[in-house]
Order: sequence, then structure tokens, then C-alpha cells
Amino acid sequence: MLHGKLESLIETGRCYGIELNVGKTEVMRISKQLSRVQIVIDQKQPENVEYYKYFDSMITNDARCTCEIKPCIALATAAFKRKKILFTSKL
Repeated sequence: MLHGKLESLIETGRCYGIELNVGKTEVMRISKQLSRVQIVIDQKQPENVEYYKYFDSMITNDARCTCEIKPCIALATAAFKRKKILFTSKL
């Protein structure tokens, strides 16, 4: 089913003068079970990736956001430590 939709997408793009660059295309399956995506475009297979950055978000193949949460916690901890005296002193 995916193959037919992908071919339709490629053909529609060609009608408008747009070519899919397989060398720049990455694919990823988001699932609990780690498995590769088997797609062939013009006798080439796009690269399977475990994560990619989309705008400022990190998308991972396990659909978890720990790789984004940990740096935020570290930044908050560092900011708190810089202002610790202010937060812990009696005013």
C-alpha cells in the first residue's frame, strides 16, 4: 500500500517539475520494535535513520523525548545553582 502512494507522490511531483532526491532522503520507522523501512525509489534505497532534527525538535525512532528533556533539565539546574543564594536566603 505504501509503495503505491509513494509512486503517486513521485509522479505528482514530476508533473510540477519536482524530482525526489534519494541521496538526500532519509526514512525512519517510529515503533517500539526496531526495524528498518524497506522502500526502493528509482532502484535506490533511502538511508534509514534512528533520529533527525525537525525545526528545533529531535524526532527519534522510539518516539521518546528524553533526548530533549535532559538538556532542558540541565539548563534549569544550572540556572538554579547560579541563583541558589537568592532562592534559599531569608528575605
